[in-house]
Order: sequence, then C-alpha cells, then structure tokens
Amino acid sequence: MKYTTYVGSYTGDARTDGIHIFESDAETGDFRTMRVIDTLRNPTYMALNRACTRLYTVCDCPDLAKGWLSGGLAAFAVEGQGDRLAPIDRVLTGWGTACHVSLDPAERAVVYADYGSGTAGYVDLKGDGLFDHACAGQPGRVLAPYQVRHVGDGPNKPRQDRAHPHCAVVTPDGKFLMIVDLTLDKIVAYDFAHRAEMGLKEVPAATIDTRKLAPGAGPRHIVFHPNGQFAYVIFELLNKAASFRYTGEGFEFVEIKELLPDGKSDFSKAAAIKISEDGTQLFCSNRGQDSITVFNLDPATGRMEFLNNAPLDGKFPRDYAFMPGGKFCLVGLKESWRVASYAYDKSKGTFAKVAQMEGVYRPLFVTFNLKSAR
Repeated sequence: MKYTTYVGSYTGDARTDGIHIFESDAETGDFRTMRVIDTLRNPTYMALNRACTRLYTVCDCPDLAKGWLSGGLAAFAVEGQGDRLAPIDRVLTGWGTACHVSLDPAERAVVYADYGSGTAGYVDLKGDGLFDHACAGQPGRVLAPYQVRHVGDGPNKPRQDRAHPHCAVVTPDGKFLMIVDLTLDKIVAYDFAHRAEMGLKEVPAATIDTRKLAPGAGPRHIVFHPNGQFAYVIFELLNKAASFRYTGEGFEFVEIKELLPDGKSDFSKAAAIKISEDGTQLFCSNRGQDSITVFNLDPATGRMEFLNNAPLDGKFPRDYAFMPGGKFCLVGLKESWRVASYAYDKSKGTFAKVAQMEGVYRPLFVTFNLKSAR
C-alpha cells in the first residue's frame, strides 16, 4: 500500500520549500515527491487529525505580526489523495515560532510549546476545524488564560539558562495538558479539562518533577502508550529515557534507562521518542551519535528492556516515523539535508537503508496520512 506523507522542515532566505508531500510505499520503503508547499515560513512540527482532513503546523506569520514576534499556527484542509493542502486559517500565538504542536484527544484544541520564549498554551478549534481566534492575541503578550509562561533555570548550563518548554501533549483522558520543560527538569501538568472555566492552572499533584531523578537531564518529549496507562519521557541532555505509570490523577515513576552504550556522551543529544503501533517497542533517536535506540516494552508494567543502539548513515536524526505496518521507517536527517527510509528488523532492532532523497532542507517532522492508502 502507498500512503501520502508529510515532512515539515525549516525554511531560509533561499529555501522556501517548507512542507514536502511524498508518496511512500509501505511494502518496499520507496518514496517520491508528489508536491511541495512553499507558502509558509518554518512549518517544522505538525499535527494531523484522525480523519486526515485537517493538518496543523507551527510557523512564522510575519505579515500578521506586523514587525513584532511572529510565531503562529496554520491550518490546512487536506484534499485529493492527501497530496493537496489548502490553507484555511492562521493564528498568532504571541511570541516566537513554536517548536511543538499536537491535538488533544477530542480534537477540540491544538496545544503548543514555544522553546524560545518559555511559553506554552492552546488554541480551541471550531466545528469546522478552524481556530477560535479568541485564543489568539498580540505579539509579546502572554495570552491569559490560554497561555502560560515558565520562568527559571537549571544546573546544566548553557542549555538550562532559562525556561524552555519543548513539548505539549494532553493526557489520553483529556484531563491534563503536560508541558515538558527542558530547563526546569519538569513535565508540568495543567488542568486542561476545566480550561474554559479557570484557564490553565497548574496541578502540582500531577506534575512530574525529575530534578531528584536526574538533575540537569533536560526532559524533551513525552509520549503515551496506546493503552493509556504509561508515559515515556526522553531526556535530551543526559541521553536517558524514563517510564511512568499514569493513574488518572498523577504519575508514578517506573524506571530510567541509558540510551547510549557507554552511558553518556558529550557530543550527542537525544531527540525524538516514539512507540510502535502494537505498543511493544520504544524508539529514541540520538543526534551526534546518529542512531536510534530500541527498547522492548512490557505493556503490563511499563518497563523497558534494551534491545539495540542502531547506527544510521546521516547526521542529526531529529524526527522519524514508521510507515503503516512497521516494516519501514522514514527519517529526517536534518544536518545531512536528507530524508531516508530504512527497513526495520523488529527482532534485532536494526535499520537498513533502502532509499533516500537528498537536498531536503533541514527536515524535522514526519507523519503519514492513514486515510490515503491506495
């Protein structure tokens, strides 16, 4: 089967090709360009709704900002075989360009994190998938009650010089908005279910504080197991991953593991964390060491068993995604300006390259349109 695929990337003065639309063959690993969208600046991270009718992305909106900080979100209607993206809405988030965006489980809001400004928040969606512009505001202002701003620093300088929210994800039950802050060594929980009545209020009992667990580790992203009972966090600065049991009221620590064979590395930074379709394996990419670490998972306990640290042949695997069926993985190799597909051996946790495309400028995010199978 072939699937339409979206790859978000950085743009530059001479490179405006921000969204690459591929056709990916989930049986062979081959992929080809179908279309390129060059109308947005820095559409790096994306979120696709389950019906595959709306695609949301972070971006710069300088025309809306009128000279101020221009971070925003854009919405596209997905048309044709998924290969046509029609712009339908944009909204400012008030500061710089966000680094992460996702949809809440009910798909009634998009949530985002802005690494540079220390802010994070949400924008509600209307029934047609357009943004509720009441959640937007002017550049350089916290958009209370729709946005929070973290303050503070951490021990691992210079990266932990000031607050850096790096990921925003709503718990599977819709109760909490989890903001992963690389500097504060915390995954801060906010009451998302009651946001309309009280705005974003921190819930200390559900906040994951990792300062005693691994001070200076720099949590980067959080993902939830398909069963909704466990959460996994990747730590960028100390190359670790940890698992937590989600009780519906808070989180209980399960264990923490090293990502690299020697336990540490001054030249490598952990990046993206993913879980297999069947929930049996966890994947963590490493930039600098340029590899993907694979763990087998126990869905009953949340424990991680190291399987392999698999080398890749490109620089800076910032993000990746498995093609439907799990036979092949598409990887954005940011500093090689390359997207490559790899055949995946589940029993060994190894990746063997089968195809690549050069000249994709600083690719960052990958997602597949599951409704486009043909």
